[in-house]
Amino acid sequence: MTELWRLTRNRYGRTVYDALARAGVTATWMYEYTRPLAEPIPDPTDTAVAVERCSPGRIASLDPPVEDLVAGEDVVAAVADDEPVGYLFCSVGATHRIAPLHRRLSFDGAYLRRVFVDPDYRNRGVATAMVAAACRRAADEDATEAAALVALDNRPSRALFERLGFRATRARRYAAVGPFSWRSVRDL
Repeated sequence: MTELWRLTRNRYGRTVYDALARAGVTATWMYEYTRPLAEPIPDPTDTAVAVERCSPGRIASLDPPVEDLVAGEDVVAAVADDEPVGYLFCSVGATHRIAPLHRRLSFDGAYLRRVFVDPDYRNRGVATAMVAAACRRAADEDATEAAALVALDNRPSRALFERLGFRATRARRYAAVGPFSWRSVRDL
């Protein structure tokens, strides 16, 4: 049987999701992953990219959603041959609007989001290198924990965070049909 993420994480699945959302029907199930920052994440040894903190303009060629950046949020980029090949956003102690959950959430430590790697550079340790760099920087800013929200159907991202020692600590769900909505938060 095909895994759910393969059916939904493509342009066709996104088109169906967007059409349902326009009709007032949405549903989201996300895991909140957390990891203490006391133990550093080792850098991958087989990646040929540099990781840097940069301005949003540096990653413009990857078409990132920079309009979503909150005050004080860092852009962490992976660069190969002076061209960006990946990015993530990282904040410490910020409050974010989590659109799929129709909610604002605050994170005491670091919050990592919008992890993206160019398809030609995937499975080469690029995301691992970016997450490790973001966690080190957050620890330098006195954050003691890092968190990420990952959709249930986003199997590749869930595997990334699990491989890096993050643990699913909460399940967050939201559903709406027209004016009726339901949400739940469950500790795992």
